[in-house]
Amino acid sequence: MKKQILFLAAVMTAAVLAGCGQAEKPVQDDQNNDSGNVTENTVPNHGNSQQDTENGSGSAGDGENGGSAADTQMGIGIVSRMKRVQNAGTTDGSAEINTTVAAVTVDAEGRILACMIDKVENKLSISNTGAVDAAANTEYPTTKEQGDSYGMKDASPIGREWYEQIQYFEQYVVGKTVEEINGIETDDHGYAQESDLNSSVTISITDFQAAITKAVENAR
Repeated sequence: MKKQILFLAAVMTAAVLAGCGQAEKPVQDDQNNDSGNVTENTVPNHGNSQQDTENGSGSAGDGENGGSAADTQMGIGIVSRMKRVQNAGTTDGSAEINTTVAAVTVDAEGRILACMIDKVENKLSISNTGAVDAAANTEYPTTKEQGDSYGMKDASPIGREWYEQIQYFEQYVVGKTVEEINGIETDDHGYAQESDLNSSVTISITDFQAAITKAVENAR
């Protein structure tokens, strides 16, 4: 997880210093419709950018929201959720912890200029004798890193992989404040109800909203 956090921070820093961005194709998000306890951890990112930050549209300069380079701030937010757990008994048990990371740059008004989101799904099987099926120091690829091999496309009602949906969501929140992002209408499972969003993102956005909120709160 540490490697993924450092990667996100490095990419966001490079975007600010270089004054250039990358337009990404729309992406599909995964579904977090299971209940569970949520623990939110945050890693603040210190230091103000001295260069113009792109607003995600691929154009350089102050951004479409008028924020100057001196006013640009960056932050990282993390949300970890115990998504599924099954006690071992006559059959093997299992546990799954999903950790979502969001890195953002914001202008002086708190509007998102750029956003990157990724997730790590830590899945463990536990035998009824107590054996865990993963060795110590096992590294889990992020969901973005898995790309097409994640396997959401065939199950998706819109035929899009997780990375495709999340890239669309990253672009969707550019120009919005935390209040506006948290105000996106969702159902009880966190699925977006707004037609301009759920036509391209059919997975739960709850953890994305929470991670972005923490990232903006930690922006420095």
